[in-house]
Amino acid sequence: MKTFLTLFIFLPSLVLASSFSEIKKALKQDGFGEIIPEELHPLISPNAKNPISVSGNSIIGDKSIKFEVNNGECGEEPKSSDCDTDRERSEIYYSHEKWKKEKWYKFNIFLPKDYNSIAPAKMSLIQWKRHNPSKVLVMFQHTHAGLTFNRNKDSFEDSHIILKSNDVLLGQWTEIIFNTNWHPDEDKGFMKVWIDGILKIDFKGTSNTSKGEELNLRYGLYASAISRYKKAFNTEIIPQRIVYFDGVNAETKCEKLLDKPKCNNLTSQTIEKYELFMYDKNDIKFHNHSVVKLPINFLK
Repeated sequence: MKTFLTLFIFLPSLVLASSFSEIKKALKQDGFGEIIPEELHPLISPNAKNPISVSGNSIIGDKSIKFEVNNGECGEEPKSSDCDTDRERSEIYYSHEKWKKEKWYKFNIFLPKDYNSIAPAKMSLIQWKRHNPSKVLVMFQHTHAGLTFNRNKDSFEDSHIILKSNDVLLGQWTEIIFNTNWHPDEDKGFMKVWIDGILKIDFKGTSNTSKGEELNLRYGLYASAISRYKKAFNTEIIPQRIVYFDGVNAETKCEKLLDKPKCNNLTSQTIEKYELFMYDKNDIKFHNHSVVKLPINFLK
């Protein structure tokens, strides 16, 4: 009886560990570069139906990683609970990185044509967090406006820049290139984002906080403030969400991540204005008046 109880208690973690081995093998086929997948996020619900799996829907090679979250799939730890904090997630958690070092990150993401948006709840697809103390730095989010870049209010003045609208985002692969040095010095820090080869963010200034020497990447589906969706649509059910990731990689130089002609094309581009999405937690749908065009020096 004691042996049976022990196996029952630890069965969810055994299943996740086995799944992670297969997922890491698939990720390795595209190369890790300077970032190493460490584990499936410990707050994934042990009762989740199919939180993370290897898929044949790919744009690089023959495999991608599929993330799925269904209603009520929230996880708990002894000191942390998504169930008690209005959240649900399915994420891969990466090993810690040092700051003040330039990085070039690449992601390919695919949101199905029939993707179920849960806006105005928050939906992060990619995020970096600083540690000790733990604070979010930036997120790539899905909103009513589509794919947006969020310099998060945990660390900066909150802002949401539109990268790709839903009419061209859903149902096709999107390439994200993100270049930064995570530097806290306003004269040295910078952040740049290219979407499908087009420059969308060109920020110069503080790109980290002065406390906490390590940060890390996590990506997949991370929903927060889900009660906002329930309130906006008068429901207790959050719809199923699915996203695919492929070719996730990072290097210290562009030429290690991409070929030289593409690097030259990316770094030669300029941008004059951003489309700022004025996020409203009560919005049921996208409104044109929620988009404001501003010069690139407004970001802080």
